[in-house]
Amino acid sequence: MKNKLSVVAVAFYAAMFGSATAYGETYPSRAVRVVVPYTPGGSTDVLARIVTEKLSQKFGQTFVVENRPGASGHIGAERVAKSDPDGYTLGVGAIPIHSAYKIYPTLNYDPTTDIIPISIIGEFPSLLIANNEFKANNVSELLALSKKEIVHYGSAGLGSATHLGAALFAQKAHANMDHVPYRGSSAASTDLMGGQIQLMFENLPTAVSLVDSGRVKALAVTSKERAPSLPDIPTVAESGVPDYSFSAWYSFFVPKGTPTDIQNKLSQALDEVLHSDELKDKFSTMGMQPVGGTVEHGLKYVSKQTALWTEIIETNNLQAK
Repeated sequence: MKNKLSVVAVAFYAAMFGSATAYGETYPSRAVRVVVPYTPGGSTDVLARIVTEKLSQKFGQTFVVENRPGASGHIGAERVAKSDPDGYTLGVGAIPIHSAYKIYPTLNYDPTTDIIPISIIGEFPSLLIANNEFKANNVSELLALSKKEIVHYGSAGLGSATHLGAALFAQKAHANMDHVPYRGSSAASTDLMGGQIQLMFENLPTAVSLVDSGRVKALAVTSKERAPSLPDIPTVAESGVPDYSFSAWYSFFVPKGTPTDIQNKLSQALDEVLHSDELKDKFSTMGMQPVGGTVEHGLKYVSKQTALWTEIIETNNLQAK
């Protein structure tokens, strides 16, 4: 009788509070939704689809990508934040969501507490590209030109990585530059090719295809060292702005309250996938450096980045109207 009561008690408490071991052992038992808060076809979307395909293979369950663009990723991130914290809704994050959220002071969720970055997927440098008719062919000529006239650059939207990389450049180079935000980088690059704007700091994978096709020209890469895929393109630092470097980065995140064992299971799986030979080779051709790591590493990484971008946002008074 006593043993029977013990079994009933265990079942009761498991039903009430959940069993960490049971969650970890059975997860995932059905399809997982992965919200990409940016437009289809962009570098974030491409990266997310590569990684989720490998997660599907690893877990034997479908990981379905759902694009929810808007407000530099915050529309999609809010959707994840308000989802059931059961591990079946994940988000793909970036600088705007995790570390530059102060640009949007009236968000309907709190990026610092309502979502948890369980893994840093990797880092991409950007490529400073210009339309083919732009007068400057390198950073030095760009800086000289900006002393005479305002240079107009486009971005994927206010607070996007393509905006922040340019804002950081303008601050450090003391360049006279005007920001033209778009709804996604594809719209900005279309206007760049058409001559409506002059410059763009585009993520490397997307930018390389534009340069290789001859539709735009490359002025510099934003990483500390030259990109292996573009050895003839100088860095911004060696082109006249020595203390400048910038890389976009991406995460996987879950809603607050997601069981710890599910967070850790996903984080470990992501780390293994990201450092597999197949993905390392694929990422290398894209110019991306995989990161991975634990949930704790993700939290520390985001905290450090938040301090950096908060200073840039406040110094430049970057804020949505």
